[in-house]
Amino acid sequence: MTDPKSNSAAPPRSSRPAGRRARRSPSSRRLWGAVLLAALLLLLVTLWLLRTRVPTEFVAAPAEQLAGGIGPLGAYDLYFGTPDAAGLQRETRYLMRSGEPEEDAGTIIRALVDGPLRAGLSPWPAATVVRQIFLADDGTLYVNFGSALRWQCPRGDFMEWLLAGSLTRSLCANIPEVAGVRVMIDGESSGALIETVPLEWTLRPGMFAEVE
Repeated sequence: MTDPKSNSAAPPRSSRPAGRRARRSPSSRRLWGAVLLAALLLLLVTLWLLRTRVPTEFVAAPAEQLAGGIGPLGAYDLYFGTPDAAGLQRETRYLMRSGEPEEDAGTIIRALVDGPLRAGLSPWPAATVVRQIFLADDGTLYVNFGSALRWQCPRGDFMEWLLAGSLTRSLCANIPEVAGVRVMIDGESSGALIETVPLEWTLRPGMFAEVE
């Protein structure tokens, strides 16, 4: 006698081999390609935005300033000559700020010696050496330069006036404690800076006008 269960129809078997995944349709592959392309574009845009946010006008501090670690940056107004030799013009520079008047004065003078970043005249010789800086109780800042400042400064009354004005306006504009500047050359505090500006003078900002 035949078992009735043996005559029942067997369930249909899949024609796909076991363990093999169905192939993705062309539309699915295009979708994943579009997603990957969008992610790549988003990454490139993000990197571009981060790069353009970095300030481009910062000036690297001298190596001796970085020796003790990185300090806060401050905006300094430095003064150089106008290209047409009409007077002083201001240039903003970002430099290390210590909060100590003598140290900040040295930072400013080094930046002046480096020269302007845009068109302008600089009277500062590359061989300029600062020997000592001292701030007196009355707000007078004494700056003792080496003799190279005197002998290598470009000749002419305007360049000597520009040297004195560049120094005085830059120091007094950025260091609140400084009310005036006395220049010395190798310890000398009498005679002329170059030929006409007396070393006996206390130089003050009002003596040197800025061209508007």
